[in-house]
This record gives sequence, structure tokens and C-alpha cells, in this order.
Amino acid sequence: MTIAVSAPSTHLPPIGRIQTHSTEDLTKAVRYLRLIYNPDVRGIRRVDRRERTIQGLTPPTTLTPSLKPGSRHPSRSLDPDLEALRSDAFERAYAIRWLTALISQVYQLLEVDEDAAGETAAVEALLQQASALLAICAGTASAGTITRTFRFHGSAAPIEIQLTDVPLENQDYGSVGAQTWGSACLLAEMLVEDTGTFGLRISPCVPHLRVLELGAGTGLVSVTLGKLLGSDASVIATDFHPSVLANLQSNVAANFTSADTASPSPVSAHFLDWAKFPALVEAPAPFDEPFDYIFGADIIYEAEHALWIKNCVEKLLRRPTSASPQPAFHLVIPLRPTHTLESSTVEKVFPPVEVCGAGSTLVTLSKDVIVCEASGDVRSRNGVTEEVEYVHYVIGWRS
Repeated sequence: MTIAVSAPSTHLPPIGRIQTHSTEDLTKAVRYLRLIYNPDVRGIRRVDRRERTIQGLTPPTTLTPSLKPGSRHPSRSLDPDLEALRSDAFERAYAIRWLTALISQVYQLLEVDEDAAGETAAVEALLQQASALLAICAGTASAGTITRTFRFHGSAAPIEIQLTDVPLENQDYGSVGAQTWGSACLLAEMLVEDTGTFGLRISPCVPHLRVLELGAGTGLVSVTLGKLLGSDASVIATDFHPSVLANLQSNVAANFTSADTASPSPVSAHFLDWAKFPALVEAPAPFDEPFDYIFGADIIYEAEHALWIKNCVEKLLRRPTSASPQPAFHLVIPLRPTHTLESSTVEKVFPPVEVCGAGSTLVTLSKDVIVCEASGDVRSRNGVTEEVEYVHYVIGWRS
């Protein structure tokens, strides 16, 4: 759903008249600013999970032409008006001034109707929301960037991660990894909630795990894995585009700051070109040793990507042995009704295990369909909550 946006300088209550507006109206104004400068990631609230199928994977029934090189995928599209507004330095500066004035005057709102039941709690909630948003807006180094805090709750202590999204570089859609997408949020949440399902555990035979993320983007999955596994693993986060890689390195560093140089970060960021890597005669470090687990979130958005990724996984995923756990490649992608060609290539290059013949090859071991709400406050025109479907593929060796 596209949100009709207007400039903060014209939409917000005038700074000089903030005190004349109700707490409810001011709260709505802060929420409006949040839609511009700190929006939720779309499509990450799970509402259903279809029964996992080990056999009988169903390929899409309808294929549509692939996107032309350089075009934008509809599920990755960003409202151009909203992007332009977010990048407008004047409007951002005005939003910061307005939030600063609101915070400085907010306690005076209590004097308007100090006997109103619940007014104190509402004003304090408003203050908290405005302060958090001001910190994000004022702390951002350049217009158009978004800083988000993710909190995931599992059986152990909650995991908190702060990431920065940066704007697309000159509308170069090869740099879409500079944004955080729903597949990464979903996979990170699943990892925290049920780590054991992914087999992420050390053993006497495997005392230290090697984990790789393809197309890490802003680094949410890799940072989550690093916080879950700590010194028990080396997590290699990879990407291709220079601006994406620079932001990835910055996000990794921001989440693993430590004065103890004897405990280095479990996550490191590295360049990886899917198209060229498989042809290398000698792989450079850290790709010179196989990985126990490989992860990918929303990395199939051109028809050729699946084959490139298969060639990389063939070279990088550890072969199973009787002493080590089953190596696996976990891939989460959204189902896009208008672009089924890209997603259908996954099941072509990683066929279901039961249809493969003898020999060691990569196959799809299981396929799990997960349904999420597009957003808690996003509704379709007929009033029904919009939904996004994702597929979680578990891919491994058939021996």
C-alpha cells in the first residue's frame, strides 16, 4: 500500500502552537514522522505456517518474463515520493526542530488538563516516542538513511541489534542490499526462536562452526548468528556492491564493539561475486575452507541468481561425514505472484530430493511456506489484512 505523504513542514502542527494541540494529535504527528524516517520492515509478522513438506515440492504453475537488467523488483519497490522526502535535508532539519520543540514543551501539556485520567501516561508515552525518533533523525549521518533497532526473543536472553539502511546509490538497484528486507527479519527471528531446528550446535567432532551468509545486505542475519553463537563460530557475511559492503562492515562493527581485543568479533564482512567465484582455481581466505552452514535471505531476484548461487554453494558447503552434522543451506525468499520465474528457478537448480538419481548433488530437503502480515497497520482496499508469503528451503547434499 502506498502512503500519501506530505512534507513535515506543512503537515505537522506549527512549532509555535504545539501546546494548543491534544496529546492524541501530537502522537499521530510523531507516528507520521516515524513512517517517513523510521518505517517498519514490511512483511515480518507471522500469521500462519504451512505444514513442512519433505517430498512433493510444487513448482509455480505460471511463469512470467524476468525483469530487465537494472529494473526494480515490485516487492522491493520503494515509494519514490517517500524516498525523495526522506532524503530532503530541509525537511529532515525541520522534523528535528519540531521534535526538539515538542520534547521541550511536552510536560507543559499536563497543565492543560492535569486532572484527565491517563493523561500523564499518554504524555510520557509521547515523550518516549518523540525522543527515540529524534535520536534516530539527529544521529543519522546523511539524509535518506534509516536506523532501526531489532529485538528478538528466544529461549535465552533477548537479542538486540541496531542496523542502518542507506539510500539506493543513484537509483542503482544493484544496491538494494543497502535496505533491510522482510526475508532477513523473518529468518533472524526464526533463528533466535528455534536455534536447534537449524542444527547450529558444536560437538567434539565440530568444536567450531564456520557459517556463511550470501547477499548479507545490512547484515541482520549474520549479526544475529554472531550474537547467538559467539566465539563458537566464525560468521562470514558477504556482499557484492561496494556501498552495500561498506554499510555491512559498519553495521557489523556497530554491533560488536568490545574493548577486549582478545575477543574479536565473530562476524566479518567480505566481498563475494557469485558469478565469478566458482571459476576461481584457488579461493582466497576466508573461502579457502568449506562452511558448515550457509544462509541466504531474499537473494533470488534475477533469473540467473539461483544458478550462480548453486555453483557457489557446491564449492563452499561442507560435504557430510559420519562424524559431522548434516551441512545445510537455508534459503528464505518471498513468493512473488507477478515474478514466479525467479522463484521457480530455485526448485529447478535445487530439485526435490525424491526426484534426484544417484550421486552426490545438492537437493531441496524440505520446503516450508510461512505467511506473514504485510504490516500491522497496512490494510488492502477491501479491508482485509495484506499478507506476504515466504518459502524456507533447506538444501543439502544427496549422498
